[in-house]
Amino acid sequence: MQKKLMYGLALAAIAGGAFVACGSGDVSGATSEDKGNVFVYDSSYYAGRVDEATAACAADAKCSAKANNTVPEESSSSAGVTEPSSASVTSSASTIVSSSSAAINFSSASVASSASVASSSSVEIVDDGTVNGTCAPVPATINKGESTTWTFTQVTPAGMAGITKGAQAAYEWTMPKSTEGTANGTGLKTTTATYATESGTMTATLVVDGNTVQCSELQVNGAAITGCECTADAAEVDIAGATATASWKVTGCTSDAAITGYAWSTGVTGSDNTGSMTVSAKGEQTPTVTVSNAEGTKLDVTCATVKVKDSQNVSETLVWTQGEYEAGSYTFTDCSSATGPQMIQVNGGSADNCNTWFGASVTWANGPWGTCNGQLTVTFPVTLEVPEGGSITLGGCWGVQ
Repeated sequence: MQKKLMYGLALAAIAGGAFVACGSGDVSGATSEDKGNVFVYDSSYYAGRVDEATAACAADAKCSAKANNTVPEESSSSAGVTEPSSASVTSSASTIVSSSSAAINFSSASVASSASVASSSSVEIVDDGTVNGTCAPVPATINKGESTTWTFTQVTPAGMAGITKGAQAAYEWTMPKSTEGTANGTGLKTTTATYATESGTMTATLVVDGNTVQCSELQVNGAAITGCECTADAAEVDIAGATATASWKVTGCTSDAAITGYAWSTGVTGSDNTGSMTVSAKGEQTPTVTVSNAEGTKLDVTCATVKVKDSQNVSETLVWTQGEYEAGSYTFTDCSSATGPQMIQVNGGSADNCNTWFGASVTWANGPWGTCNGQLTVTFPVTLEVPEGGSITLGGCWGVQ
């Protein structure tokens, strides 16, 4: 009898070893999602916590008043974990049935909520106890024939109760013009959609817990647009105390589909592949233009930078400011509110003798290293005279030690 028992135990051990060794699945380590599910699906974590929270609220005047002095009745489901027989995910293309998901049911006071529309762009989401959030495609730009993952990011409700409610909620996705069309399922916060036949701007909508979430847009490119170049008619314009016009032109674009339009950035007046801007202050202008074709492809092109100068107002009074200075007269009143002798950093210029532009008596304290690069000791206020065709780049300034 003992031999038979020992023989049976040995066979059971061998079978158990084979099960562990041959079973399928990845046991390489817990992911962040696994660690989160330890709390979501661990019944021992929730044991007694509903009773503790109820008692604490009843003992607090403010909490009790907000709850209308109503304490939920005890329920065997408050600390239990129930596993549904199946959780289905349904799309127009396929049906997936899984028995591995679990849901946690709590007995709690109901929260009244009304259906609302949440945009993934700018609408503020108010925590009314319902599952709500934002939605976006990842990635946001694909080529025709490729797929994206519409992704819901939950914002409300907050805390562990919100995580649980989000996992139990029913998600209904609508993805027009995709191969899948729709996708539905419990806890279905992400769903993959393929766009095989159409291109252009695509949208998706998610309905969850009475809320309709409008996802941010997906760009599906058709035939590629290549070779575009946006050049400036002139690299520099002079407002001469008034205004001037900077202009650009897009050339070289090629595509298997016809080019249909050019959308210029704010401030630029566009006419097909040319754009212009009226400028009235010194600085730089670098516009962008979006080129489109008949298959809905969009390509953003950055134009060449145009420098804007003012030959009639070359004299300025200002505090010490880092940057590049071209021909003109500049009076710096102070270095970070300090006057008198100060050290300044010069980071390059068009002439080796740029130190003389601050005055004949100014010499290099350190340097120069290369063309107009080093440190000078000057006395604030100080005047800088940059000759015509010259330039100098100023760095920081600090007190003389």
